[in-house]
Amino acid sequence: MAEPLHEALEARESGYELILVANYWPGQGDRTPEEAAAFAREHTNVRVVTRPKAGGMGWDLRHGLAIARGEELVYLDGDGQVPPESALTVVDQLRATDADVAKGRRRPREDGSVRTVTSFGYNALFRLLFGTRGLWDINGQPKALARSAYELLDLRTDDWFTDAEIVLKARALRLRIVEVPVRFRPRRIPVSNVGPGTVWEFLVNMLRWRLGLHPARKTRPVARRPRSAVRAGR
Repeated sequence: MAEPLHEALEARESGYELILVANYWPGQGDRTPEEAAAFAREHTNVRVVTRPKAGGMGWDLRHGLAIARGEELVYLDGDGQVPPESALTVVDQLRATDADVAKGRRRPREDGSVRTVTSFGYNALFRLLFGTRGLWDINGQPKALARSAYELLDLRTDDWFTDAEIVLKARALRLRIVEVPVRFRPRRIPVSNVGPGTVWEFLVNMLRWRLGLHPARKTRPVARRPRSAVRAGR
């Protein structure tokens, strides 16, 4: 996943940085940190975050975004289901529309009927609970954030609810979100991290957010800066 993304960035972008998040659970013999470090030594503009894990997907993401220096921040999972070049597609849309957040919508989906139906049900329930009309794929990636938006969102989620946190906080702050169709390929890794426990986690998080009980719901009272102030260097 890192190699084709790096090639796409090299071919088209200047002044980019690629951050590989290689956090690990201690004692499990995970070689991802070593492989990420080797990749960074052999490629330009690559940085690595490697820490013993104390959380899930959201925890990893927050540590990667915390060291990012760009005015446009993009993230995507490393399992290869989303084509790496789609990261550039969402950045293009962010720039073209002057949106605050640009996100992928997995269309077409090639990951099987069960996952497609589960995702449809989740997104339908999400729209019913939160009124996110016009957004069809809450967890769709890649997601691109203008730095001004990222600083306002004050992300706090440690688990899989991070994608939802971004959408909900952006809507609450009246930030502009646009969706971009991206291909979603079959899994190359046979074991999925998404199972019944993950579905239950999403349901509990949605209910807690709806009731105002989720600890990540509160955002800092940060004044919004004009978009021109953060776009001038582009």
